[in-house]
Amino acid sequence: MPNYMLRLAFVGSNYSGWQIQPQVPTVQGVLKEAIERILREEVKLTGCCRTDAGVHAQDYVANFQSSKTVDEEKLLRALNSLLPKDIGIYEVREAPESFNARFSVKGKTYLYKIWNAVSRNPFLYPFSWHIPYDLDLSLLQSALETFKGKRDFSGFAKLEEDKNTLIDLKVELTLSSPLIEIRFTASHFLRFMVRRLVGAAVEVAKGRLPPSDLTKFFEGAKSPHTAPAHGLTLEKVYL
Repeated sequence: MPNYMLRLAFVGSNYSGWQIQPQVPTVQGVLKEAIERILREEVKLTGCCRTDAGVHAQDYVANFQSSKTVDEEKLLRALNSLLPKDIGIYEVREAPESFNARFSVKGKTYLYKIWNAVSRNPFLYPFSWHIPYDLDLSLLQSALETFKGKRDFSGFAKLEEDKNTLIDLKVELTLSSPLIEIRFTASHFLRFMVRRLVGAAVEVAKGRLPPSDLTKFFEGAKSPHTAPAHGLTLEKVYL
């Protein structure tokens, strides 16, 4: 059967994440319904990862198989005409039969945005964590340095049975005051991991969490600090 890969983006504000769940709107559910309406057949739609409720994606990869040969350009146009405006398809193309969006992805970059000012930016507000009081940026940077390299991140995650908790993490901090951008790149991520890393780093930058306490979360303790979902965007998926 032909196998089709989709690259898409979505604003997650109106969805309970990617994965289909009963009684709530999800990106996977809305997209699957649109594909099936166009092709007039049921499909199994696989995504490259879960996303939490309210998290966004600038680049997301999914795939499905169809009994029909699809004109990729026509399907691209049809999907974008049918989907709500907060979901957009960049690309539709036939992929090797072995391609699976969940298992074929080589890595991802997540971007977390913080707007650190008393003033509010309505253009960034849906996509950033608004923190209207001073953060110690040197402490923030120090905390983020602690996360770099190959570590066991189970203390910052909701654990899933099939996930390897040992991750080689790259972290990049970009400061364009008052905007703070933090990028995390790795082969895979654990559930809630990025939000809990940011939450802990911000607690350090607030002066509420001693930097030395971060080591406890790599030694068995669970971090209770979680940054809001709407500041997080899946920025890039590497194939």
